[in-house]
Amino acid sequence: MQDENGGGREETREEVEVLVCRKCLLRGGARGGSLDLPRWLQGELAGRGLAGQVRVLPTGCMNQCPRGQVTVLVTSGDGRGGAMVTVDPRLHREKLVQLVERKARGTPPPTSGDARGTDV
Repeated sequence: MQDENGGGREETREEVEVLVCRKCLLRGGARGGSLDLPRWLQGELAGRGLAGQVRVLPTGCMNQCPRGQVTVLVTSGDGRGGAMVTVDPRLHREKLVQLVERKARGTPPPTSGDARGTDV
């Protein structure tokens, strides 16, 4: 793939799995925007051309249980490397989409900012 300037920069794409804790979703409830988070995330990623590359799956408890937040594991489809983050489904949706998109496109994480640790 060439970049906009005609250079030969290759974009590395990889399959990504996004595991969303079902227990956190249920505890957060519809009022907090938790219940629709997986469907919303899949739709946003599809809109960015990543539908066939990213799978968003509700999963069992990941033993993090943050109050008012949802635990999400973003990992490579082959299970190597990943990031466990906690998100407030009302406030951090766009940051979560950006994290997944960077992982799928093979873009390095930012050198500073929220998405490096355990919270997005």
